Amino acid sequence: MSRLLIVDGHAIAHRAYHSIPPFSHNGQPVNLIYGFYSMLLSVIDQLQPKYLLVCLDSPGPVFRNQEFLAYRTQRKPADKNLVVQLPELKNSLEKAAIPNFSLGGYEADDLIATLTHQSLIKPLISRVTIITGDKDLMQLVNSRVELFMPVRGLSQTQTFHPKDVFQKLGVKPSQVVDFKALMGDSSDNYPGVAGIGPKSAIDLLSTFGSLDNIYKNIKKIKPTLKTKLVENKDNAYLSQKLAQLVYDAPVKLNLKKTLWGQDRIKSLQQLFLSYNFRSLVSRLQKKYPEFHPPNQTSLF
Repeated sequence: MSRLLIVDGHAIAHRAYHSIPPFSHNGQPVNLIYGFYSMLLSVIDQLQPKYLLVCLDSPGPVFRNQEFLAYRTQRKPADKNLVVQLPELKNSLEKAAIPNFSLGGYEADDLIATLTHQSLIKPLISRVTIITGDKDLMQLVNSRVELFMPVRGLSQTQTFHPKDVFQKLGVKPSQVVDFKALMGDSSDNYPGVAGIGPKSAIDLLSTFGSLDNIYKNIKKIKPTLKTKLVENKDNAYLSQKLAQLVYDAPVKLNLKKTLWGQDRIKSLQQLFLSYNFRSLVSRLQKKYPEFHPPNQTSLF
């Protein structure tokens, strides 16, 4: 199996930051960096990808803020020590020669959706695995695309195929966008249809299949629910637009550049040495014994 592993960079970085106690190197906090690469090595060891890339969020507003000014405005500011490490994460990926994508005005999710879409038309790719903690990406799951989601660090994980998405949400991956259109999303702060929760949204989509068909058959819906849908129709379609990931962001997948191999392993080894991440160097050496870094005492 030729697997492409796509890493939702900042989603995993946030988990890494909260999983690893604070420590610093040369006076700078690096627990996020250490935790990110520790998780990455674990995933590579488990999944054995042939290709690897990372997608990152860019600072500043995205196109969804133009559609809805309140998009994500309720989120609490991230910890200062987390924020200061994010630019260093991108720098470290560059030093390790790991392909990474970020683009002003787009979220990492949109880049993941675009690159996943591009990869599925390449005959060399048999499976795309996206490592993320973000349920929004469940809309991408199909027979060739799966989500690999940390539940607790990486000691407990779950892989989501179409049946797993249905079991988790009660809707098919192809209905996830309309599910969020009906319910809204408190995390991203868009409204949905006021008064409609998971059960009503699942029932409606089970009966009618899609948001469009719900409104086409509005006369068949019981009066109390019909009133909510009619009064909130604009919010439902706004929420649908906000929930829908982009498949045509201006990024391009070059499979040759994403190959996981000796050059990347050597670059990672040098990166870990530069941070004094001796335990990560040791893990690389055990996995790839042909590489022998200087023998020094592990710090972690």
